[in-house]
Amino acid sequence: MRFKTGQQLIDKIRGKKAEHDLPPVRILNTSLSDNGDYPQFCLKASLDDEIFKNFKRYKVYNEILEHVGYDLGLKYYDEIKKLDVSLLKDNLITEFKKNDKVGNPILFNFNEIENISGSTLRYIHVLAKLKQLFGSLDNKKICEIGVGYGGQCRILSSFFKLKSYTLIDLKPVLGLAQKYLDNYPLNTVIEYKTMNELSYDKEYDLVISNYAFSEISKEFQKIYLDKVIKKSKSGFMIMNQIAPDGFEQYSQDELLNAIPNSQIIKEIPLTYHSNYIITWGSNG
Repeated sequence: MRFKTGQQLIDKIRGKKAEHDLPPVRILNTSLSDNGDYPQFCLKASLDDEIFKNFKRYKVYNEILEHVGYDLGLKYYDEIKKLDVSLLKDNLITEFKKNDKVGNPILFNFNEIENISGSTLRYIHVLAKLKQLFGSLDNKKICEIGVGYGGQCRILSSFFKLKSYTLIDLKPVLGLAQKYLDNYPLNTVIEYKTMNELSYDKEYDLVISNYAFSEISKEFQKIYLDKVIKKSKSGFMIMNQIAPDGFEQYSQDELLNAIPNSQIIKEIPLTYHSNYIITWGSNG
C-alpha cells in the first residue's frame, strides 16, 4: 500500500466517494487503505475485465497506489544508479518493465530508460536496497505486508529464484493482486493470505512492507508482530507517519525493543519528512 503524504491525503481517502457508482462501504478503523472505496474498487477491478485493463489510471486507486510521478521517479532512478547500476541494463530493465504491461499505468522517460512507470522504478529501488542489505534472496521465503497489485512481488521474483512469496492484505486487494500476477510466469510459490489466515507457526527469511505496516492501527500491528515480524529472520519495512492519532501505533523505540537486533536507517529518497526504514538481519 502506497500513500501520498500528509493530512490532505488522509482526509481524501477517508471521505471521498469512489468512481463508477461503487456502493458505500463502512469505513473501518484498521488501516488507512481499509476505507471502503479502495477495497471496493479492487474487488470491482478483479471481477470486471474492462476496469482491470486500466485499473492503474483510476483516481480512486491512485489515491492509494500508482501515484509516483516524474520528479520522485527520477530520484528513484538516480538512487538505483548509485546502488546497483546493473539493474538498469537492457536485459533486466526490459524484464522489469513488463510490470507496466498490465493495468495501463502512466509511463515516463527517465534519461536512457524509456516508457516505464514511477511505481516500477520504486519497486526496482526496493530490490536494489534489499540486494545491498541482504545479498541474494535465492531460495528464500519472503512475506510482504500490504501488497498493492503485486508489483513488488513480480519484480523480486523476476530477479531472484525465491522459494516462496506470501502476500498479506485485505481479501479484495489480494483478489486484484492474484488477477494481476496470473498474467506472469513466476519462479516461486505464491500464497495469498489475510491477517487472520496467517499461522503463528510459519517462519520467513525476509518480511517486506512498503509503507503498509505503518498505516494500520496498533492492535493489528501487534498481530503482524506476533505472526510475521518476530518469525522473520530479517526484515525491511519503510515506515511513514501519516496515520491519524486515533490509530495509536507503535513508536520507533517500541518497535526497536520488540524486534531483536533491529535498527533505523534513512529512507532515501525521503518521501515525507518523518519517514524512516526499520530493518534487521542484514549482512551489515
